[in-house]
Amino acid sequence: MFLFEIIDPFVKLTKASWLADISFATISIRLLLAILCGGLIGLERAVKQHAAGFRTYIVVCLGATVAMLTNEFLSRATNMGDGARLGAQVISGIGFLGAGTIMFTSRNQVRGLTTAAGLWACACMGLSIGIGFYTLSVIATIVIMGVLAILPGIENLLTSRARQFAIHVELKEDRNLVDFLDNLRNLEFKILSVENNQAYLKTGLSVYTIELRALGKRKIDHKAFLKEFGQFQYVHYIEEIMTK
Repeated sequence: MFLFEIIDPFVKLTKASWLADISFATISIRLLLAILCGGLIGLERAVKQHAAGFRTYIVVCLGATVAMLTNEFLSRATNMGDGARLGAQVISGIGFLGAGTIMFTSRNQVRGLTTAAGLWACACMGLSIGIGFYTLSVIATIVIMGVLAILPGIENLLTSRARQFAIHVELKEDRNLVDFLDNLRNLEFKILSVENNQAYLKTGLSVYTIELRALGKRKIDHKAFLKEFGQFQYVHYIEEIMTK
């Protein structure tokens, strides 16, 4: 039987084998790295005013790091047990925290999905820090920050011309819905669904969530479409429903 010694690439490159051990220095380094990595991701979320921000991401990353350090200590101290048991519990348990950040707004918009995914990824990153996988931790931090900071612009560019999308529209009267739908059909839009939004019953407005798909081969510009329909006298407000 062959035994292979797994060494973190950074540890191997610097020849600092002591970083793979559990000592006061390495515990301190891993906890500080968890604060730095979690804080960088949390700062990006906090700047954009999301539910989970700077402190939340730091605490999540720290907690996962502590769990993995404790697991590693127990495995070495008892020379038995599952070396990934606590880590597995962290990955599944973080789902409860992430679920608390997901919400539906009064306009039938889903908010918090990216924040929930970010918390889960941050916890996984904390586990890699706790076990001493420094290289993965740093690279993962850079990649996650890139995904959260750069990709939204690319996503918006792609979805802004999608042939199928949903809108939130506030009409001044119930009877205006027929005119609005007729105008959509005249512009070669297929109406996929129309849902009356009950959250606006006492506002005096007739509010709907409408899912539609553009027919034909013409290019679709969502902003131009919303601007055109927003000028109709019977339209009080209109916007595209986005999932974030």
